[in-house]
Amino acid sequence: MGGLLNALNAGRTSLSTNQKAIEIAGNNIANVNTPGYSRQTAELTPFPSLQFGNFFIGQGVKISDVTREHDVFITRQLQDKAADYGEESAKADPMSEVERVISVADDSLATDIDKFFDAWQELSANPSGQAEREIVLQRGSLLAESFHGVVTEMETVQGNINTTLLSKIDNVNYQLGQVAELNQQIAAIQASGQSPNSFLDQRDQLLQKLSQTLGIQSYEDSTGMVGVQLPGGLPLVQSDGALSIEAVTVGNDLQLKIHMGDATFDINGNNLGGEFKGLIDMRDNFIPSVLDNIDQLAYSITNEVNTLHQAGTGLDGVSGRDFFGAQGTVSGSAKNIYLALSGSSEVAAGTSGASGDNTNALAMAGLADAKVVNSEDTFVGFYGKIASQVGVAAGQNQLALTGADDAMLQLENMREGKVGVSIEEEMIDLMQYQKGFEASAKYLSTVDEMMDTLLSLKR
Repeated sequence: MGGLLNALNAGRTSLSTNQKAIEIAGNNIANVNTPGYSRQTAELTPFPSLQFGNFFIGQGVKISDVTREHDVFITRQLQDKAADYGEESAKADPMSEVERVISVADDSLATDIDKFFDAWQELSANPSGQAEREIVLQRGSLLAESFHGVVTEMETVQGNINTTLLSKIDNVNYQLGQVAELNQQIAAIQASGQSPNSFLDQRDQLLQKLSQTLGIQSYEDSTGMVGVQLPGGLPLVQSDGALSIEAVTVGNDLQLKIHMGDATFDINGNNLGGEFKGLIDMRDNFIPSVLDNIDQLAYSITNEVNTLHQAGTGLDGVSGRDFFGAQGTVSGSAKNIYLALSGSSEVAAGTSGASGDNTNALAMAGLADAKVVNSEDTFVGFYGKIASQVGVAAGQNQLALTGADDAMLQLENMREGKVGVSIEEEMIDLMQYQKGFEASAKYLSTVDEMMDTLLSLKR
């Protein structure tokens, strides 16, 4: 009887194990489209054999663990490339806005510069004409407003970047808190000798998202917990504790900070990656560099036009007047340029003040083709360089974004091929475990019949 009881036990473990293996395969199939899900596999282990006379008889089978397919290299690559993708994708929208503002379209700043000097050319043909003088004033005022508009729109892009950063912070802090909670759960499960497969998948997904947003770096300790830090080294998650990023508004600017105990650290583009790095780089470096060039253009126009206008005389006999008013320094020139004249009689078309004198108007019109910006470029030519630099940067951003997107797609495909769920493989496993289940059931039925036979003999 003892041998038959052992046989029943072996059949029972086989039946139970195959049933559980079928459930695991079914769970894989159910999660075939779940982002970040890793295929789980039943690890089958035989029970220790027992000595029976001169033989060792097996005691059946058990599932010793349920492991997940995992490739550390691909996971790391996905995190790294997610940071690159996040940086370039974050730049795309602000870059397109800057490209729209600094364009060479018909309504661009270059057009207003041309029209301003065209007005002086028309004035040179009729230096005493009231209409021509009014047009010069009007074009000067419109040119100043065009400079103001460029600055305002660029500052609006910077403001939108701040709004975008602010909208992402709460979600980032929530994800950091989730990583800390998962650390605690994973460590507890692993300490009990089990595999926290679903929790590990969730944490990997969170780390990839944080890489895309912040460009984080992560490392795993001996307890299974993951530490998270910014590229500059500032810690975000340690064991089961998470720090929070704080946004502080200073005037029109948004500053990021992190508190560790009594210490507060500023977070800038140097210790960030991903989307946050891309946005802050656009806000603090690229857009200011474009505005610096626009300021240089406004400063050059102001100086050159004022120098010639001061040498001329208005119809009222007064000379030495500035045509444009500004603050006198390169920085802020585009924002502060304005029309300094109050009436058409103050427009200095000539040097003598006579109604037919057009010498100054001709000289002013000649400024349009003079290489006076840094002694290298005309006003429109210098603006064209600015627009070209913006266009090149936008093109490079699109190329980098396409490359990062392709790299992410390839890595995702590699991950799916190595650790993702294959319906074909799961169907094969289902058939295999189904046959095992049926064979186990048949085996139990056979043992049961043997026991009935044995019992009937005893009766």
